[in-house]
Amino acid sequence: MPDPFISEVKYLGGANEDFIEVAVDAGFDVTGLQVTVYQSNGNPRSISDLSDLTPTTVNGKDVYVLENGDATNFNGVAFHQGVSLTQDGTTYSFVSFDDTSSTITAQSGPAAGDTSVDVGQAPRGSSLETTDGGQTYFTQDTPDAGNVTCLVKGTWIQTTNGPVKVEDLEVGTQVLTFDGEAKPLRQVFTQSVDKETLASEPKMSPIRITAGALGAGLPSEDLLVSRQHRMVVSSQISGRMMAQEDVLVPALRLTALPGIFADETLSTVTYYHLLFDAHEVIFANDAPTESFFLGAEALSALPPEALTELREIFPDLTLPMQIKDSKLPIPDARVQAALVNRHAKSRKGLLRKQAL
Repeated sequence: MPDPFISEVKYLGGANEDFIEVAVDAGFDVTGLQVTVYQSNGNPRSISDLSDLTPTTVNGKDVYVLENGDATNFNGVAFHQGVSLTQDGTTYSFVSFDDTSSTITAQSGPAAGDTSVDVGQAPRGSSLETTDGGQTYFTQDTPDAGNVTCLVKGTWIQTTNGPVKVEDLEVGTQVLTFDGEAKPLRQVFTQSVDKETLASEPKMSPIRITAGALGAGLPSEDLLVSRQHRMVVSSQISGRMMAQEDVLVPALRLTALPGIFADETLSTVTYYHLLFDAHEVIFANDAPTESFFLGAEALSALPPEALTELREIFPDLTLPMQIKDSKLPIPDARVQAALVNRHAKSRKGLLRKQAL
């Protein structure tokens, strides 16, 4: 289970604008989990218990936000101060900012004896946010308490070396596939969507597949995918309808089922597209899903430089790919709707057994 972490800090705005955001695994017992704002002399300015707050659950994480006027003692963070996250003698995180004259060594309080880690600086009006669970931080120009953008990036992909976060995958990584083989990853493309675009184009928001919503306990934790990204349906119902138990259906079609919905609450999202020598079915948060399918719609979303790179990597590849090039059958829209409807009526899971 990943450690709790400080997911975002906004300081320099004064008590009424500052906030500290903390993320823990959903259901994590926060009794004794404390956020301490330390002064530069190593003594606490404020100590706040997260158990006094009500979290928002986002992508399998409980997100706690400390703001001025809430049920805690929080009253802001200045540039020369630092923030620790501790629980019963364990320090999960202790950060300070490089517009501080130096790091801070806690002289008293929950993090006594520990020294802070310098994580950068955020100009007035910005915040420091993490996309890797607190290992590194970047400047966020549009602070938004309650949304942890790293959770979109945190999808686990099954490889021959075990699960690896999608953002940590490297070209050449051997990724496990649905047919029981390992295939080398050839390229990774990313597409970031900012807050303004998500607000004006809701169709860019991802589909959230909550833990267990596909059946057989899958995905193992909430999974975010783009609307047209296809998930595997593997059931007796699909077998009876199409004489093929394993088929691919776009995530948007699955929103007729409980626990699967368009998530328009995120402030930003980054999509990762994993490309192999051929279309593959891989495992994301343990659920079978497709790799990047280079159909006409997918190609239209890529910038010109990405298309050039594609043609250099795969000089013999005919683009766009056709349905026949898919690893598994892709039913037409009418059949997809009927398939999902029959699953909904029968209350049968889309996956009748664990794929791994």
